[in-house]
Amino acid sequence: MKEFQLIDEVMPDVPPADPARAMALRARMLGGARRRGLPAWSRMALAAAAVAVVLTGGFVVAPMLGGPRIETAARVPDPAAVLGTAADRLAARPPGEGAWWRRDLLRHSRTRTAAGYTVEHRIEEVLWVNREGRRHTDRGQVTTQPLTPADEQAWKDAGSPALCQGSDGCDIGRTYFIPLTLTPVTSLPTEAGALKAEMLKEFPADGADSQESWLWASAKWMLLDAESTPGTRAALYRLLAGLPGFRVADGVTDAEGRAGVAVEYGEQRIIIDRDTGELLAVQDEMTSYVVRRLGWTDETPRD
Repeated sequence: MKEFQLIDEVMPDVPPADPARAMALRARMLGGARRRGLPAWSRMALAAAAVAVVLTGGFVVAPMLGGPRIETAARVPDPAAVLGTAADRLAARPPGEGAWWRRDLLRHSRTRTAAGYTVEHRIEEVLWVNREGRRHTDRGQVTTQPLTPADEQAWKDAGSPALCQGSDGCDIGRTYFIPLTLTPVTSLPTEAGALKAEMLKEFPADGADSQESWLWASAKWMLLDAESTPGTRAALYRLLAGLPGFRVADGVTDAEGRAGVAVEYGEQRIIIDRDTGELLAVQDEMTSYVVRRLGWTDETPRD
């Protein structure tokens, strides 16, 4: 009788079971079947079940001859483990070389108007920081449009007013939050606990913010607007993921549709590439900073 040969033909893609456990379970199940005088096709079904029982992980389909398919759910990766792996890969990267640290991003910001439609503003921004800490920013032109077709129709119904308000028109600036005076940024710790302790030396004692909200805001600056090393960035991911009230979610997409693993705090999130640990975006309900490039370079900013 070649019961297990039949199983191999029916389920060629199922990973092999542990040989000792499979043999022992097959012997018990088939031995009992023979003593009860079950027909051959029943013994083959029991043998297939024996293999399915000892398999672990993955998506398993055990076809029962003459019966329904039995399926077990695939094992879903733990988001915290995905984040940890991404952080490990980022931390393994060298600090980088070059005269200037360059960060390119596309900023999406949304405004809800009194007429009930939402307008989206988009602007490209390049930040340069040299080894001495000198900073330079290049900004492109703002493009503005109603967010959705429904918003566009509502805008037209309102008489198609100017989409940019204020005396500056579409010249939209940006507020930088720089709470830390710890320098140089490139020498900050690369271990989460040590980095947290170093950052909290700057924590204001006025009680205006909780430690968690202040650390979140500080981390956003260190990730978006400072020449932090890959090791420090990876430590920031781990630091934030371990704070009370923070959560880690996988499969989160940024404003450009790129999916990654995210650390979330309320309606705010930091989205990270699952494979490299690189920062993809920092966003909340109305604003998204989509990172397109980040690191040291021998290029120089234009005058």
